[in-house]
Amino acid sequence: MTQVGNPARLIAHIEISYPNAEKTFPDTIGTAKFTFPDRLICNVFANGTVNFQGRNSPVKAEIEAQIEIINRA
Repeated sequence: MTQVGNPARLIAHIEISYPNAEKTFPDTIGTAKFTFPDRLICNVFANGTVNFQGRNSPVKAEIEAQIEIINRA
């Protein structure tokens, strides 16, 4: 699991950068779920926790890099 300091900023980034990702949010615990065309799943929780499920994908590394950028701000 990874932590992001500004979950709303990460969600906005994913929405803009990956328009083909299927979005489901928020659920009852405030989780934004993104399912990418290659079947990678990224969950962004309201408390800043981010986790990935499914396939190993280059998208995961891209999102992790964005988390580092957000956390430096």
